[in-house]
Amino acid sequence: MENNAQVPNAAEAREALADIDTAQRAVRDTPWPTWIYPVNALLLGAMTLTFALGDDGFVPLLATSAVLIAVNLLAGYRMGTPYTLPTSRAFLASVGAAIACLFTAFVVAELTAQRWPIVVLAIAAAAFYLAGGVAHRRSTGAPRQSTGTPR
Repeated sequence: MENNAQVPNAAEAREALADIDTAQRAVRDTPWPTWIYPVNALLLGAMTLTFALGDDGFVPLLATSAVLIAVNLLAGYRMGTPYTLPTSRAFLASVGAAIACLFTAFVVAELTAQRWPIVVLAIAAAAFYLAGGVAHRRSTGAPRQSTGTPR
């Protein structure tokens, strides 16, 4: 048995869906803390550099991956948005480019014994992420000030 007392008309349904989209955008465009951009860039660079270690780099790769995930989840929980992706296309594209550098370093490590290309790719991954961080910050503004009370 249903309890739908009132069935919305098309205009009301469109308005409700628009309100949902607005709320989702507000959550996805929540400003991030400033410290997270350089930390993520350093961790992505470190992850990329683990491929220069050859077969000994698997454990450091897992460790840096775990730290990257943990840092972002903890920061997300503190902000109230642990699993959201920003709407900034420039940021998302730069993260994609940084991850492409990471995967390219894996391929380079498998194909050659030279380590300098991996170092270049690690620097590029960090630079791409930082450039995306600038784009993200510009699209969201400064983070909200904390009131000092825990949530």
